[in-house]
Amino acid sequence: MGKQGLGKFLTALTGMALLGAALPAVAGQWVVIAAGQTSLQLGAVLDGGKPLKLAEGTQLTLLAEDGKTLKLSGPYSGAPENGGVTTDAPTDNLTTIAGLLQGHQQSASTLGVMRGNGAQQLPTAGLINVDQSGERCLSGDPVILWRGHAANAEQVTLTDGQGAALAHLTWPAGQTELPVPGRYFEDGKSYLLQRPGKSVSLRVHKTAMLPDNPAARAAWMAKNGCKAQALIVLGGL
Repeated sequence: MGKQGLGKFLTALTGMALLGAALPAVAGQWVVIAAGQTSLQLGAVLDGGKPLKLAEGTQLTLLAEDGKTLKLSGPYSGAPENGGVTTDAPTDNLTTIAGLLQGHQQSASTLGVMRGNGAQQLPTAGLINVDQSGERCLSGDPVILWRGHAANAEQVTLTDGQGAALAHLTWPAGQTELPVPGRYFEDGKSYLLQRPGKSVSLRVHKTAMLPDNPAARAAWMAKNGCKAQALIVLGGL
């Protein structure tokens, strides 16, 4: 490349660098996961670059695509800070979470229960509720089953979708949790838990490790139908 060609090349590079530097910062999106004393609904998606006004006493908890949370209390006026997401970043997590919260039509006070005293009423997201049938998202080994009432001992039988017994378990009195080896469960398969006086059908979704990002974790659970578990993840933020 001659001197003239090299000069044109360097000039072009300089122009591109200046153009890139001149581009404005792009604010990320946020989804409302908790709200108090405001007309904003759970699941509302906010543009981090647009001004937001909150009256005195208002409280909001916002979640970004990358799992970052932002808590705002009124009075407040301004644009939420950047959520760590650019316009070319995926927004699938927020879309899923917004749909979950909007569809659930849940009051802010209910999420407050999850944040506060839900330990006695609800399992943590990593536990598997066997008080009723439904979709369950599993992670880790062993799988920890959970029951709400633990006064009595129970003899429990785990069978596969065809009715073949996989394990006979004893659930000791006074224990709400029961560890079960993860090898009994396969991703996408259905199982039946025979408990005294009831049968609980579970369709499981299994991953070796849940994402560290709480937005991704809640979205994975919601996509697989584990809505209660996803709500518990969001309620703990």
